[in-house]
Amino acid sequence: MKSEETIKEKLKNYSPTAIAIVIAELAAAAGAGIRNALSREACPSTKALLDGIMEELKNGNNNVIGVLLGPDNLEKIVKRRVEKDASLFGAVVMTTVSNEPNYRKIQDDIAKALKLSFDGENIGVKTKKSKRWRLPKVFGSKNGGRFNDEIIESRARRLRQRMLDENKILVILFDVCSNGLDLDKVGIPYGTCHAGCKLLLTSASEDVLSNHMSAQRIFRV
Repeated sequence: MKSEETIKEKLKNYSPTAIAIVIAELAAAAGAGIRNALSREACPSTKALLDGIMEELKNGNNNVIGVLLGPDNLEKIVKRRVEKDASLFGAVVMTTVSNEPNYRKIQDDIAKALKLSFDGENIGVKTKKSKRWRLPKVFGSKNGGRFNDEIIESRARRLRQRMLDENKILVILFDVCSNGLDLDKVGIPYGTCHAGCKLLLTSASEDVLSNHMSAQRIFRV
């Protein structure tokens, strides 16, 4: 009772606004502490996994790192952690691969993150029945497939050069499936072509990570 009276006497020296601000700040700090504690206790394996990945990205000598059956949103969590340390990588790009890779979309995702524009990639062609110029059908027809391959190759060259301009770059490829991904076709320089480029791959298949994508280290949940 005496302690309560002492507190009330001290509070008289502060305005209601100041008291409200202090209470709000204390509540926010307490809430953050509780959330962090619950997160650590609820997912110790996830925290250990993330710590291991970050340590490998910072100090490891491996350029291709795989994660087998990683938790949901792992790639986004890693991306946020990496971006907090500006000295770690100059650029971080992320895209989803899936079972049948859409190379144009993958290139678009990486180019967007690097602020690279594929201007002038469509080449006009004249039809036999008309002298008008039209854009080729990139998908569908036999000729469309040829044009599509040419465009992807052209994009890959430009993308490769843009990525080589970054001394250190992290490429996160999410959900690499049974068909794997042709990194050269995308335009991703790696290994001896670009020692500063690291790849972080997530997949449900260890065979894909080790044999198709040549992961040098694989983290297992």
